[in-house]
Amino acid sequence: MKDRDSLVGWLVAGVSLVALAVFGAEGAARWPWVGFCLAAAAAFLLLLIPECQEWVRSRVAAYPPLSVHVPFAFAVIGMGAAVLSGSYHWLNMVLWPVCVAIAVAALGRGSAEEPAAGRLLLGGAALWALGGLWERPLQIRVPGGTHLGLAYLAALDVALFLFLAVRPIRTFDVRLGIRARDLGLALGAVVVLAAVAIPLGMVIGFLHVEPRWLGIGYASARLFGLVLFVGLPEEMLFRGVFQESFSRLWNPRIGLVVGSVVFGLSHLPKHAPPLNWPYALLATLAGLAYGWVYQRTGRIAAAAVTHGIVDWIWGTFLGS
Repeated sequence: MKDRDSLVGWLVAGVSLVALAVFGAEGAARWPWVGFCLAAAAAFLLLLIPECQEWVRSRVAAYPPLSVHVPFAFAVIGMGAAVLSGSYHWLNMVLWPVCVAIAVAALGRGSAEEPAAGRLLLGGAALWALGGLWERPLQIRVPGGTHLGLAYLAALDVALFLFLAVRPIRTFDVRLGIRARDLGLALGAVVVLAAVAIPLGMVIGFLHVEPRWLGIGYASARLFGLVLFVGLPEEMLFRGVFQESFSRLWNPRIGLVVGSVVFGLSHLPKHAPPLNWPYALLATLAGLAYGWVYQRTGRIAAAAVTHGIVDWIWGTFLGS
């Protein structure tokens, strides 16, 4: 199992870095700023590989101050890139160190004990806020056309560093080599969710048929990008942190429901001002499907596969 996880992790990291370099070259006018995003993306991809996780964990164990120095180094780099690119906003400059400080304080320094559920929830929420910062020049295009910002990628790096190396959380499993059974559960959840959510979305007027097929190459790249750069990060937060925290505070069933509602509510401001309740309703149903897969498999990557495929179906065949 470990060998497969490592092989898949290295393969995904290699393919992704080549693809990111190619897409980054398309934004040559934004160099060298896109380089910051490439470096942050590389750190994210490498931290998904078991050997890299073990190496970072050993370095933190040997020199505990790294548990503070590394997260704040990301904050300093992010702030410096924003200033140098001329795109900074005073609020963003405040949020970089504040969000990192809250996350570090919530998780604490290395310890054999896992952080309490409340601390895990606080740390995750702080990094969620950091990931929402957006500086226009500091972004990179990923496979499938999605754009990610430096703050988003840095928040992922800090989260993986804290949750895997500083205070390892046993349930925070981001290995990519999922089993055939896990893949079957992920695909089954897609089928059930589609059977419920698509008709409901059409009845409430949120969804309609609008095919946008641009060829197998684009479709494959988009699916890959959605699973790895959208599905996996969001599942790390909403299932690996939020649902897990609520489950530990109460029980797994309540954790599933509350985590799904939080996921749904996070979609309220999107796509239609001021509040998009139909989108939030469908996102809550989707969250139940993703959370169920996470509970049944124990793998964040399995939930990410379901998430990515659902987003791919929506973006390829449906409009809103």
